[in-house]
Amino acid sequence: MTANPEKFRLNIVGADEDVPRVLLAYGRGCGGEVAFVMRPREATALLVHQVKKEPAKLWRTDLGLAPSHAPELDADPAAAVAEIRRMKSSPPPAGPATLKGKWAGTLFCTDGTPSMRLDRKVASYGTLKLASKADGRWSATFERAEKWFSKAKQESVERTSLAEAIQAGMGLVIGLVSEACSFRDTRRRNAVDAEYAVQHPYTPPKEAKDPTGRYQPRSSFRAVEQADGWVVVNDVGSVVAKFGNREKGKAEKHASALTRGKAPVATVSPQIADGFSLGSLPGVVLAPPLSEIAAPEPPACPTSVARIASATEKEAAALQELSQSLWGSTEAPELLARAGKLLRHAEALVKSPLCSGKEQKMAWEDLRRGADAYAQAREAIARGEKPDIVTTLRRISERVALAAARAAKSCSAGQQKIGQAPRSTDAIAAGITARETPRPPTVPMQPVWPPAASPQAAPTAKAPRTRKAKAPEVDPAKDQALVNAFADAIKQAAQQMGGAA
Repeated sequence: MTANPEKFRLNIVGADEDVPRVLLAYGRGCGGEVAFVMRPREATALLVHQVKKEPAKLWRTDLGLAPSHAPELDADPAAAVAEIRRMKSSPPPAGPATLKGKWAGTLFCTDGTPSMRLDRKVASYGTLKLASKADGRWSATFERAEKWFSKAKQESVERTSLAEAIQAGMGLVIGLVSEACSFRDTRRRNAVDAEYAVQHPYTPPKEAKDPTGRYQPRSSFRAVEQADGWVVVNDVGSVVAKFGNREKGKAEKHASALTRGKAPVATVSPQIADGFSLGSLPGVVLAPPLSEIAAPEPPACPTSVARIASATEKEAAALQELSQSLWGSTEAPELLARAGKLLRHAEALVKSPLCSGKEQKMAWEDLRRGADAYAQAREAIARGEKPDIVTTLRRISERVALAAARAAKSCSAGQQKIGQAPRSTDAIAAGITARETPRPPTVPMQPVWPPAASPQAAPTAKAPRTRKAKAPEVDPAKDQALVNAFADAIKQAAQQMGGAA
């Protein structure tokens, strides 16, 4: 005995257009959750069936077919959410809306088997109906009512994709209605009459809401020991992070954080994972947003500034060298995440209270460009593209090296910046200017070289009162010489510490 089918209403983007742009559905049923996205014009569709505490099941097509069987492809729930978002993002532009009426549809689940149906009443005496068949193909049927004709009549055609079935169904409408006359009975007048459209412009209906945003399952992760160390795997056993042989605790801590949603996991489609030589992983750890990478405290000591600046430049040079090697293509996601961490360390260096002036502003500009390159690469991967990671890494490493050098030169002046606070790379990466707030003035640090002259002994006799001496004139050349000498001293200290290490 066949059970009553469970129904999920389709929310249709472009329901008034001849061929709709996107079909969306979500609901709880069939023993779990169901999420569906279809783009008829591009002949793609994705159906997700999620049972609690189990991997997600996927069904997809690029032929315009309707889902004809229960989803079978295992996927991590987070990867399924990412695929749903990718499928519904950037819908195609609005198309022609010549037919009267609007599309309405339903996704059915009958004993675990999905099917679909769409209807559009194109005239008072006729309805165009599309229904999926057992093999996923579509049938288009136009039913002409008897009221306005000598007798009722209907005709049907079959097509592979939904868009083709709609076009064929429109042909049926024209054929059956033309027997009575009426081209205009099935067409909006302002779609075919330019003069009428000027006086009575067509107003499209309000766009449908997106119900698939309610699909938010939680993935689970666990630490697994392998021959070359410990790895963290998701629900379907795909590796999302790697650790060393002696880092079991770190692996378990990371797995627990991922399960509780306290650590980010970037997901991509299996095709993109294959493109990065990561195997058929439905979800892999890629570079997180800069805002989710912890930044160290800004250094406030000249020696620390010199050491950090030197280490940052060395790390940038190493990253650039790796990007041009074989690792640049085979380990691109890991290297991109390393570049993000390097950007945050360079940010802390530029934020040092010792830095100020033109060099600091130029350092912030270098960081902004590096952060932009990082964000563009992440967004391209999220869209399903394969950006040139090697070029991106080289660009980031060059900008970080310049920022570190300029920060070291800026901090060598030993002056506090009074006025506006610099922007962080979080705001830079997001393209948003942070609200700048005044900072309280502080006592500037006195240079440690050259040595200050020893104070003279206090006079025993009372000195005669004299007029207050005028402030000495500023000698830019002398000031610059002192700044350069202090910078050279810091560089020598950094070189000595680097050699000792």
